[in-house]
Amino acid sequence: MTGAGLHAKHPLTARGVYLLDDHEVVRRGLRQLLEFDDRRIAGESGSAREAVRRIPALRPELVIIGADFPDGAGADVCRAIAVADARIRCVLMTGDCDEQVLIDAILAGAWGCLSKGDDNSEQLRLIRRALAGHTAYSARFRTVITAPVSPSRQQRPDEGLLTLTKREMTVAIGLGKGQSNRQISQEMSLAEKTVKNMVSTILRKLGAARRTQAAVLVTRALDYSEDTANRGYRSSRFPELIPEVTAALLNCISETGTVPPTDEARTANAARLADALTLTRTGPTVTGPRPGST
Repeated sequence: MTGAGLHAKHPLTARGVYLLDDHEVVRRGLRQLLEFDDRRIAGESGSAREAVRRIPALRPELVIIGADFPDGAGADVCRAIAVADARIRCVLMTGDCDEQVLIDAILAGAWGCLSKGDDNSEQLRLIRRALAGHTAYSARFRTVITAPVSPSRQQRPDEGLLTLTKREMTVAIGLGKGQSNRQISQEMSLAEKTVKNMVSTILRKLGAARRTQAAVLVTRALDYSEDTANRGYRSSRFPELIPEVTAALLNCISETGTVPPTDEARTANAARLADALTLTRTGPTVTGPRPGST
């Protein structure tokens, strides 16, 4: 599908394209590309804060935003512009085509995400799509999000911890911190004997002979949880839920539609993605359908 053949939902005036990137060479390249396509440059800057102030007043047709700035993140700029004037379309431009960049762009309300690794013709095709009211995501993201999940990224913490009650888990965390029974009892307002009995139960459930072994298991699990949060949804403790995130991402970046999506459809797609991501962190709910199942 060529850019000239796209059907525009709302014909736009010649207000132009605003360029926001903290590298002059990137802005120059985009400026030359757009001028070659007879597009007007509405303005440009290298500061996120400055752009947030200037762009709503200029009301450009489209804003091309770098992913990161010394004074802010590109996704945050996109979000601020959407709040100020939802009619201004934003696309992010990044050199890192990983899932988190894509997720940040979608949840910020961006119309697309360009890749600095794409050639000029592909970048221009996507810019034309965004100007015509279509979503515009680099095909490089499809390759990334459909790549097989490495087994090493799906390792789960010791499942024995999942058998602990809420109070037992609090005591186990105390063990992981190296606290004594007395210290734990004081923090939890329990009798020291009660804590001692709970420690015995915890050791039995974890299959540990000594409290130091239990402490190692707890510490390792806590470290895993923090590392999982840093590595994203593919490291979820619930790997069976990962395909729903992939499906939601593919739905958001799909180019199958010939008519531009409505604002309601884009919002619904982003909500489906957000719900799927939440489930990979919290686990499946007991009641109600999963996102996108209806």
